[in-house]
Amino acid sequence: MRGLDADKVYGYLDLLAEQVQATERELGDSRAANDRLQAELQRMKAELDQYEQAGDRVNDQVVQLFSQAQLVVEEMVQDVSRDARERIGEARAQERKIVAEAMDTAGEQVRSYARSAQAQMQGIVDSFATEVDRLGEDSPTGRRARSHHGTESPGPT
Repeated sequence: MRGLDADKVYGYLDLLAEQVQATERELGDSRAANDRLQAELQRMKAELDQYEQAGDRVNDQVVQLFSQAQLVVEEMVQDVSRDARERIGEARAQERKIVAEAMDTAGEQVRSYARSAQAQMQGIVDSFATEVDRLGEDSPTGRRARSHHGTESPGPT
């Protein structure tokens, strides 16, 4: 055997075999880690797809809820507007009734005042007529008129 030491060659081969085995173990570990990472990646992709689908459903639901809310708000606005118109109509009717009652009351008060004024005027007219009659009796012509009727003694003619 010339030039090669068999122990060194076998030692070297053993070292290479150990390195190959270590590399195979590392490669196996890397493949296992890669498989785990691939499986995790697939799971994450599936989960992401589920989240995206859920997000799409949520977006659809949100849009649907907003649409329903808008319809409800429009309906409420219509109800409030209708109620306001009804209340305004009722208020106007009440206003007309109050004005009519006030006019009736004012008319009655005016008529009452007119009757009172008329009664006072009649009293004044009656008093004035009485005074005129009394003054007419006290005047010389009033005495002559009475003497012609025989109520007073004849005076100088």
